[in-house]
Amino acid sequence: MEYVEEPDRIVVRMDPGDHVMEELDTVREECDLTGGFFFGIGAIDEVTLGHYDVEAQDYKEETFEEDFEVTSFLGNVGPDKIHAHVQLGKRDFTTIGGHFAGGRVSGTFEVVVVPVESELTHQLDERTGLDVFDLE
Repeated sequence: MEYVEEPDRIVVRMDPGDHVMEELDTVREECDLTGGFFFGIGAIDEVTLGHYDVEAQDYKEETFEEDFEVTSFLGNVGPDKIHAHVQLGKRDFTTIGGHFAGGRVSGTFEVVVVPVESELTHQLDERTGLDVFDLE
């Protein structure tokens, strides 16, 4: 993984075998990110997706191993959490997506992180069971 810090963004390129969330965590630590949003594209061959059941307040996760095109990768980063969603294209041109718990790069994975001034710390929302931004 390599990255370049620019005045208003961080450009990241991950390589085959890299684990996306671990590399984003490295960027967060090395760049002292306390808040930001990111987007990206790429290719992965292993992914763990989640879907949140608000009523049960629980994630159901499933791991998939096949070649995927990352058609959309979006999320946010705070000092305590990295939260991402992904849309993946399959060989038959169908798609799957959801909460991105992790994935392994197969070709490349390119991400742009846009830092924000606000610290995006999370707190538990009792109504939903989700960790949400603490903006107070």
